[in-house]
Amino acid sequence: MSIIIALVVILYLVFFAFGFISYAFNSYGLYELAKKESEKSPALAWIPYINKYTLGRIAFKSNVQGIILTALGIISIVLSIIVLFIKTTKTVLLELAIASIAISAVLTIYTFIARYKIYKKYSKSTVLMTILDIVSCGILGPFFIFAIRNNEKK
Repeated sequence: MSIIIALVVILYLVFFAFGFISYAFNSYGLYELAKKESEKSPALAWIPYINKYTLGRIAFKSNVQGIILTALGIISIVLSIIVLFIKTTKTVLLELAIASIAISAVLTIYTFIARYKIYKKYSKSTVLMTILDIVSCGILGPFFIFAIRNNEKK
């Protein structure tokens, strides 16, 4: 039994470490791109969920797009927390779960579109990066953002 607990703890630590590394690469890449794009507040790239605003501003050059991405991220996490921690009827729980999944799906697609637009601005391998980003379920996106942070705008 203790071996199983040890494996679970190790797996948890590996996922936590990967998540932190991914967050750091994404935030630093967005921060550098925001400075390159002369954004007013590039430091927002370091704030979880609010960094979606920076992503939207860089990708779409629009406050509205940045706000929409941020709102989707915040709504997604709030709905997930409600589904996990609020005790309610099965019907309401199911409806909240479906809403959470739908918002998360929209956010994911919107994020892929934003990243595509950034890859298009800063990389010659736009299609390849986008395909690999989607196939990896977004895992490679932060590393691609980090990789192109020093590229010149096309």
